[in-house]
Amino acid sequence: FVGGYKPVSEEVDANEVIKYKFVPQAFANIYSRAWKDLENPYYLVIEEINRGNCAEIFGEIFQLLDRNSNYSVTPSKELKEHLIKEFGDNIQHDGIVKGLKLPSNLHILATMNTSDQSLYPMDSAFKRRWDWEYIPICYNEKTEEDERENESFLYKVYLDEAKTKYFKWIDFIEKINGIIE
Repeated sequence: FVGGYKPVSEEVDANEVIKYKFVPQAFANIYSRAWKDLENPYYLVIEEINRGNCAEIFGEIFQLLDRNSNYSVTPSKELKEHLIKEFGDNIQHDGIVKGLKLPSNLHILATMNTSDQSLYPMDSAFKRRWDWEYIPICYNEKTEEDERENESFLYKVYLDEAKTKYFKWIDFIEKINGIIE
C-alpha cells in the first residue's frame, strides 16, 4: 500500500542484474502528487477495505487519518529518500520535514460491504478515524413496495466544501458495475 522493496532488473556492465529497490505504491504515489499540486483535490479510493488486515496494510499511516491531531508519522528511510527525490531534493518540504502529514487536498474514501463477514475485523482505533455513511444500492428512483423516493437514488457525493461540485451516487454505481460486468 505504501511501498516496499521489489526486484528490479538493471543493466550493469552489459549484463542484466536483479537488484532490490524501493518501489512506491498507491499511497506513496498519491501522497507526493497531492503535495506537489495543492490547488487540486486528490482522491484515493479503497474498494472493500475490510478484505485486508488494515493495521498491517496501513501501518503507522493510519494515524494520519485523524486530521484533527498534530500527529505526524516518521517515514521509513526508503520512503523518505523517495519523497525527497519526488519533492526536487527538498529535504525541507512540508510533506516530510516534520514527518508525514496528509495534505488538505488528499481525501481517502473506502467502501465495505457491511453484510460481508470481514476476513479481518477492524479495530476501534482504526474505525474511529473515518466518517461512516451507509448507502444502500438500488437503481430505481422509487421503491417498489410503496413508491416512496429511494434515498440511494438521490444521494450525491460532494467534491468540495462549498458543495458546488458533485456526482450522483447512482451514476457512479451504474458506471462501476458496467465496468465490473
